[in-house]
Amino acid sequence: MAAAALCTIVAVVSATAQEIFYRDARAKDLFETGRIAIFGGPGGIARLRSFALKGKSRIPASDGALVDADVDLRVLLPDHYLRIDSGSFGRRLTGYAGRTVLSAVESGGKRSVPDARDAAAVVRAAQTELARLVLGVAAYVSQEVPLKLGTKGTRVAMPGPADPLGIEAYSDDGFAARLIFDGPSHLPVKVVYWDSDRRVLTMALMDRQPVSGVNFPRRIVTTAGDRVVDEMSFGEIVINPPLSKADFAAK
Repeated sequence: MAAAALCTIVAVVSATAQEIFYRDARAKDLFETGRIAIFGGPGGIARLRSFALKGKSRIPASDGALVDADVDLRVLLPDHYLRIDSGSFGRRLTGYAGRTVLSAVESGGKRSVPDARDAAAVVRAAQTELARLVLGVAAYVSQEVPLKLGTKGTRVAMPGPADPLGIEAYSDDGFAARLIFDGPSHLPVKVVYWDSDRRVLTMALMDRQPVSGVNFPRRIVTTAGDRVVDEMSFGEIVINPPLSKADFAAK
């Protein structure tokens, strides 16, 4: 009876009209304190509608070696996401717009896109990628991947070891990640998750600086063990740019 009452207390609707289910008071405290650290107040996340990032990236080539690229990343909440990595290899696009696949690979004048029969799975993978990104960057819970947040008793397999400053974030359809906070600053610093091969990956959110009232990371480095598998550093960060659906048209 007491456990049920606690869940009722901590299952809330935030200022962004997101329903967030907290399994325990500790998860609620960590998450809401993190949001305050990012936005300067408990209601700041309600102002976040979009962001656009440009900079440099290192991404894996077909042989697994990292190659240098320029990165252009656009997010229009809740359901538009596009990352474009451009370099000597051509362009690699990852993302979706609603139910439309934007992912493609362009090289040598040719453009390869996922099989139309796989569209639903490709969109779901991009939704999951966006959900992890905004969870770490902004303590934002995707409306497309409704999450439950807890620090104990989740009874769901989770990637990586438990952390005293971590929250277990999971969904009923298989999403699982640990969101880990920094003690002194209260900011989210890591998202730990499995990739499609069940490798444990760690996305580190680094060099946060204030941008238009948002404490935003200027570097995002993803590692598998001690090996870097993806890296982005941003020279240009714009919060709430006037993005429209035209900025996510498949082209």
